[in-house]
Amino acid sequence: MKSAAKPHTTLIFGYGSLLNTESLKATVPDAFNIRPAYIKGFKRDFCLWAADGSVAGHPELSGTPYCAVDVHHIPESSEVNGVVFEVHEAQLPALMEREEGYTLVKTEAYDFETHEDLGTCFVFAANKHNGDFAFNSPAQMRYLNTCLSGAKEHGEKFYQQFIRTTFIGQHALIDVAELGLK
Repeated sequence: MKSAAKPHTTLIFGYGSLLNTESLKATVPDAFNIRPAYIKGFKRDFCLWAADGSVAGHPELSGTPYCAVDVHHIPESSEVNGVVFEVHEAQLPALMEREEGYTLVKTEAYDFETHEDLGTCFVFAANKHNGDFAFNSPAQMRYLNTCLSGAKEHGEKFYQQFIRTTFIGQHALIDVAELGLK
């Protein structure tokens, strides 16, 4: 049974820093119906240059550029895990401002555990591929840790899928020796 957003709300799929409840609530404090989910036909990787360096909930990093995570369509059948949540129309502008540089793409969301079709959601995607992960940048590592801690919030199975399906270049996070995730 689909549980798409109710009238005057929007169902959003978050896959990076929005996985982290503290980070999500820093922008959209009234987000609700937050739960693990996945989308099909996308790949997640660190490839979007965030020149302003803003990380919601971390004002000390503002102005320090880093490479943000993005999703893009791929022809292969693949899944990206994340969270779905609902926002009221009045909160959408704050989320749009936070995700400046991305566009909203419609897709279907599925429950992470039951695989139930949750209905149509919107995912932020930039498809610019204009950045490289900066291993020596504190802002980059803070952003990565925000994403990783968010993935851990949703359990070990979710976290393991996250580090196997999130890429830096051609390598899954779990295979990037510099990160020590094995």
